[in-house]
Amino acid sequence: MGDRNATLASRLARKLKLLGWTVTTAESCTGGMLTSALTDISGASTWFRQGWVTYSNEAKMKELSVAPENFKGDTVPGAVSFPVAFGMAQGAVQRSGADIGISITGIAGPGGGTDTKPVGLAFVCAYNRQADAFLVRSTKNQEGDRSTNKQLFVSLALETALNLIEGLESGHLSMDVRKDTGDDEESDSEKTIPLDAGALAAFGRVPGMEDAWFGEVRWSDEQESGVTVVEELRRKEPEDIWSEE
Repeated sequence: MGDRNATLASRLARKLKLLGWTVTTAESCTGGMLTSALTDISGASTWFRQGWVTYSNEAKMKELSVAPENFKGDTVPGAVSFPVAFGMAQGAVQRSGADIGISITGIAGPGGGTDTKPVGLAFVCAYNRQADAFLVRSTKNQEGDRSTNKQLFVSLALETALNLIEGLESGHLSMDVRKDTGDDEESDSEKTIPLDAGALAAFGRVPGMEDAWFGEVRWSDEQESGVTVVEELRRKEPEDIWSEE
């Protein structure tokens, strides 16, 4: 598993260097293992910005601005959930200024699991600042020990970051979703360039990818020349997608 993570990290490093992007990490249960896999690569200082290990809920809220509503109450998502993984990745990007944020939150074991959230459950997220796009995936590995689970979670996180970047590169989601219209007012000077129908259909689960969610945080009702627009696209926030699953 360690060799696999090294290979995935190297692939991600090459992608980042080609794009001229930087990456940041936000980890919980893996305790810095993702950051270690990335910084084991020589020259990482050119594309790795910084990382957080936010093990407690308080740290997630304080350091990454994850919404407190995710943790308080009996019916909330909790630390190991879609919205917290998203909040960690987005918060890391916002705090660091990196282009890509990668997060991991899970239950490595051997204790800490419940009937609804067993040992081996994890959510990982990759978030891109330019497109305001994200990919969240989850895994339930109930056969591994603590060390194996942590390695698996890191592998999934690296794969997810690669999947997001490759999706952006392939045009599945536009990397340039903002357009200067020449308007003097800042609030109106940038309009969202809408996505094509295939990309818009990607809200919710990713076809062919189990336990994965893909979304674009912006929305548009503007008709732009030469761009396919799906009319009446309603605003869709990450928490809305989570609540529908």
